[in-house]
Amino acid sequence: MQSNIASSYKINGQTYHTMKKVEVGHKQKGVASWYGPGFNGKKTASGEVYDMFDMTAAHSSLPLDTVVKVKNVRNDREVVVRINDRGPFVGDRVIDLSFTAARELGMIGPGTAPVNLVVIKPGETRLASKSQRKQLAKAEEKAPNPFFSTKRLWLLAWGKD
Repeated sequence: MQSNIASSYKINGQTYHTMKKVEVGHKQKGVASWYGPGFNGKKTASGEVYDMFDMTAAHSSLPLDTVVKVKNVRNDREVVVRINDRGPFVGDRVIDLSFTAARELGMIGPGTAPVNLVVIKPGETRLASKSQRKQLAKAEEKAPNPFFSTKRLWLLAWGKD
């Protein structure tokens, strides 16, 4: 029988195992949290730069680029996010959501929420080379909108505009 462990890593004395593959429909229950300004602009485990306004999340074991549906069981709101980072590494939390995903789930204020996760698209276990990522990034680049800044997005998100 082959193992489904792709790799292992250690954070704060705890060992985590990443999965080689995951099937559509794989489910998990637990607590979601969110991360935002303190991490915005920093590199993720996938090599991407974290953008708290993207629909992304961190998970300790699902393959990177896995797409999951996350449901807040308190209010039945759902979002779809792509796993591009590792974490969370606190207590019983199973997923760290971007600011935007957390806002859509109605959990910014409380900071955490009980959730159900369902895999809707399995991710890849290998990362593209840096040159492939650069080519993909250039192909997907959009011209910046000079009339709509990140600060304005932040103010809109918090209802201060």
